[in-house]
Amino acid sequence: MILILGSTHDDVLYFDSIMTNKHSEMILDKYPITIGTIFNQEVILVYDIYTSYISGIITSYIIQKYYVILTFVVGKCVSFSNDVKVGDIAVSKRIILGDVNQIKEANVKLGQIPKFPRSLETDEEVISYVVNAIEKRSFAHYFHASFISSNSIYDDESKLKEIEMNGLVLGHNKNVVFDCTSGGAALACSLFKIPFIAVKVVQYLINDKSSAENYMDVLKQYSCVGKAVVTCIGDIGRNDVVRE
Repeated sequence: MILILGSTHDDVLYFDSIMTNKHSEMILDKYPITIGTIFNQEVILVYDIYTSYISGIITSYIIQKYYVILTFVVGKCVSFSNDVKVGDIAVSKRIILGDVNQIKEANVKLGQIPKFPRSLETDEEVISYVVNAIEKRSFAHYFHASFISSNSIYDDESKLKEIEMNGLVLGHNKNVVFDCTSGGAALACSLFKIPFIAVKVVQYLINDKSSAENYMDVLKQYSCVGKAVVTCIGDIGRNDVVRE
């Protein structure tokens, strides 16, 4: 089963519209899920997921209840890099936890949880599937991104005081984006040794204001992300990608 996780219903609406043999449930008395098939692959959609706290809990719960082989995190993100435009598609290269500081407790770096690497790397094979799907369908511009994920929305550079130094955010300054859900999901997948990837649309650049016009641009790009992920699911179904 493939898990697709979003924050709002808009984030997963494209997948919901093309799924077949689907039915809806509620998990933990709070979170709606839809189970169905895409290209003969079982898929589970979940939304209303806000913060990495919740994404980690929900991802762990679903992984243990269902046989998940791959997790997609979709939705919106905020760009730190000025060379990225609104509507560009960020494909995760790595995910770093932006609100973790355990330096005084253990021999770790800023953003690192003890017993985990500082950055949670996206599997190269999964990246290649997604990138090939995007390029195959001639979608909008995409870039390989370093996701800084936290439980707070970074919409102003003044909020980055603890993690930014000399123009670097936790050691990165190229193709850096922020979100609030990929971190927890990536952490859960790392624990259970399941591949994961975040594929998100840039809603605005940090220090800029989000607008209704920006959001409409994002919604247009959701179909591009949806088509790319669906193509990726089809490609995976024709190859041997299995859970360890």
